[in-house]
Amino acid sequence: MSRHLRVLLVYPQPDIAPFYLQVPVGVLYIAAALSERHEVRIYDANVDERPLEAVVAAFAPDAIGISFTTGCAKSAFGLAKQFAADGRLLVAGGAHPTYRPAECIERGFDLVARGEVEDTVPDVLAGLRHGAPVGDREDTLPPGYFLKQADGRYVDTGIARCADVDRFVPARDLLPDEYRRRYTHGLLTGSRGCRYHCVFCAAGHGGYRRRQPARVVDELEYIVRQEGHDVVHFSDDCFTEDPAWVSAVCDGITARGIRCRWSVNSRVAIRPEHWGMFDVMSRAGCEYVLLGVESGDQDSLRLAGKGAAGTASPRVVQRIREAGMRVRCNLIVGLPGATYDDNLRSIDLMERILPNQITVSVCTPYPGTRLDRDPERYGIRFKTADWTDRFQRDYVAVDAGTFAGLIEYRDISAKEIFRFVDVLHQRLRPYGYVGVSQAQDSGDRIIKTYLDRPKLRPTAGS
Repeated sequence: MSRHLRVLLVYPQPDIAPFYLQVPVGVLYIAAALSERHEVRIYDANVDERPLEAVVAAFAPDAIGISFTTGCAKSAFGLAKQFAADGRLLVAGGAHPTYRPAECIERGFDLVARGEVEDTVPDVLAGLRHGAPVGDREDTLPPGYFLKQADGRYVDTGIARCADVDRFVPARDLLPDEYRRRYTHGLLTGSRGCRYHCVFCAAGHGGYRRRQPARVVDELEYIVRQEGHDVVHFSDDCFTEDPAWVSAVCDGITARGIRCRWSVNSRVAIRPEHWGMFDVMSRAGCEYVLLGVESGDQDSLRLAGKGAAGTASPRVVQRIREAGMRVRCNLIVGLPGATYDDNLRSIDLMERILPNQITVSVCTPYPGTRLDRDPERYGIRFKTADWTDRFQRDYVAVDAGTFAGLIEYRDISAKEIFRFVDVLHQRLRPYGYVGVSQAQDSGDRIIKTYLDRPKLRPTAGS
């Protein structure tokens, strides 16, 4: 007969300091699924003042599940090494394990949960033993698991996708009260996945699936009225993908009188006939729209799988502003085929748009992306074998030489990547823009780049 387990779910600290603190929504979904038949505790190393060792000793879990992204990989592997010998089942989950499962097994984990395993993880964990996770279940494991047999063979059942995204509601009731006070803002997800396939993103693998609007509004109401947050971010990859769904969510927020400042992520390519949804969003309390502009160069956008959307940016931004909302534009330096001069067109575009905030990142072949599968095809070459360690640790490099020792781009040099930031600041300074470290509040005209360490203040766009 399968066992009732004590399961501790851990969200580790990132390898570099976070820019903000927010609830690990993925952990809450797994907690909701597991708590139907197991005893579950949550430990977020970013906001918990207790050492993990003390929590483990007090709770005595049968299994420890660690959910992490590539930015937390070094910390997660350290925890696996620390607890691998104490007889507990160690499970890795999250974005990095989904696309680097063998690495996780070799670093000390017994089992890797790949993708969205809410439907099956309670039964799978109940039937496993530390040190022998496959046993006679090799042929009966459902999709979403990766492990190693005693003879050294890997067993891989692929990546799971949850068929019903409304089946589980994130287990926010399992969060300790002190956690809620320490998170800079509320966070929830109204939809999963993405319909598009940008080369630098893995979100498109699972397809696009929406939750029922009423369920989304229920969760937002809980975040505002029970957790006490008045600033909330929707982490959907593209909140505005389905205008009818957006309107239904906004109507629910307005009907229930939920008052908070909220923000969303969006693509730029929204057809004019759908721009009326911006008015609906604004009336429901949306304050910020985070636009994935990425580049002002059309060829770069096409090569990145974004399509030629840049020319629409000024008109979309203007319409968002007319609705009463602010705009943050996200840019990427180092896209495939983009020279230094091509990247400068992004600055030209920012001068035309003058968004409230600008964030700039470096094009990175994160696990699961098309860039990751064949980086050199896209003109990117890592110069360190363990890039999850070195690149994350030194992502904010002190000089171009250090950066050049980690990664090389065919079409733009490390010196040009650093020079881009200087030129961005120089050209936008006359318009009142300041770096995030110089900003006195969370208002307008702020630039944050890959050379900045300070975190953004908690705003609806954080």
